[in-house]
Amino acid sequence: MAEITIIPAKDRSDEIVRTAAYARVSSDSEDQLNSFAAQIKYYTELLQNSTDAVFVDMYADEGISGTSAAKRTEFQRLMSDCRKGKIDRILTKSISRFARNTKDSLEAVRELKTLGVSIYFEKENIDTGEISSEMMLAVYSQFAQEESMSISKNCRLGVKKRMMDGTYKNGSVSYGYKYSEGKVTVNNDQAKIVRRIFSEYLNGRGVYEISAILNAECVEKPPNANEWYPQFITNIIANERYIGDSLLQKKYMTDTLPFQKKINRGERAQYYVSGTHQPIIDKETFETVQELRKAKSKIYYRLPTAKYYPLSRMIRCSCGSGFRRKQSGHSISWTCLKHDRKSAEQCGMKPIQEQLIYNAFVRLWNKLQAHYKAILAPMLRQLETISEREKSGNTQLAELRKEIAEIKQQTYLLTMLNSQGTIDGTYFKERSQELDRKLLITQKQLHANLDDNDSERLDELRKLIGIFERAKPIDEFDEIKFGQIVEKITVLSETEIRFDLIGKIGFIERIVR
Repeated sequence: MAEITIIPAKDRSDEIVRTAAYARVSSDSEDQLNSFAAQIKYYTELLQNSTDAVFVDMYADEGISGTSAAKRTEFQRLMSDCRKGKIDRILTKSISRFARNTKDSLEAVRELKTLGVSIYFEKENIDTGEISSEMMLAVYSQFAQEESMSISKNCRLGVKKRMMDGTYKNGSVSYGYKYSEGKVTVNNDQAKIVRRIFSEYLNGRGVYEISAILNAECVEKPPNANEWYPQFITNIIANERYIGDSLLQKKYMTDTLPFQKKINRGERAQYYVSGTHQPIIDKETFETVQELRKAKSKIYYRLPTAKYYPLSRMIRCSCGSGFRRKQSGHSISWTCLKHDRKSAEQCGMKPIQEQLIYNAFVRLWNKLQAHYKAILAPMLRQLETISEREKSGNTQLAELRKEIAEIKQQTYLLTMLNSQGTIDGTYFKERSQELDRKLLITQKQLHANLDDNDSERLDELRKLIGIFERAKPIDEFDEIKFGQIVEKITVLSETEIRFDLIGKIGFIERIVR
């Protein structure tokens, strides 16, 4: 009988855990900022005084909603550092502070779990390092999501009520108007331009011609615009605000997370309020312009007929031309535009059956699924080594991060003194604005020193590895999986194509007929 020797597990109880903390507040109100500052102080002191944990960094998003992870820059930096292997454990106040979106929350937790990073949620006493915690996390995340949706619903009811009784005010005004003492008044200089636009349109000029004239004359542009675009002209001549009326709820927010703003095409009620402010254009002129717009639309407008397929705009020929889809009976193929529309002499690439391209992708997927550790992991390690070597010599990055931490600490102290009534309110406001400006400038300098392209490529490569860690072999083409990893296809010859994947890596597959 074979002799069995038991090798005991390593005692890791005295290992130092690299720990970070994440905090977030969802508004810029003073109460919330006090909470924000308190969270930063609490975690900083907790981790700096710990004997079994080394404090990596404090990640804190201020005045940002948790319903979408994409808008939280500090959260994204936290995830990026976890992917780089800098963090073992994350502390956060509660699930609702981490994310108010079940999808974002679970995606982040699952990814962090694959990276070996655990999260501890203090309020719920949940540790994702525990095997049974994910189900509990899903329940609490759903509660947090429902809370966020309830708050959003209450806010919308308030807005709807103000729309119905005619007391609703837009946060911004249309070109030609301005806010003066809380009321919408005419901006005389811009109003002259608005009247000219209506006049030019009535005289037969189109929106493209009008925008070109205004740009040539360097006429004052709409706010935040580089030039006069034809769409600006269209928006002006179609806007009822210029006759002194207001159509409310032209856009609306969706009811489910992540909330999205959409154009209201009848999905929600609208409210037309007459005489809300001083008109710039008389109603007769406005109605004549609308009739003219309708007449022109019947002449020029055509319904779109183009259809899109999984390979649409994805395939390029080695000659540089794109490919188009052609169907003859039940046979579907993709052919080079130069070959198809010009001549075979300019490009001799023959059409390729769509199914052959699909088959090539299936083979590539299954190869990577079976061998991603041998193919992708070494590539990731090499890129990380190069990236870290380049950044380690950049002492300016460390200085900038230190300066950001000091500014945040000053903001915290200032907020605490103000809440205690120790400092004058005017001084608090001026000093806070100064610190905000310094923080913004320093953060811009930090981002300018980081190589965003390398960082993005590393993140995409880690995402690719994460996909194949959870992937299974496929027997037929899967459009979703294709869209997840493929950025472009290049047809090299009649027998070979190259798939360019996320992370800027390419693989050549043979076309097996």
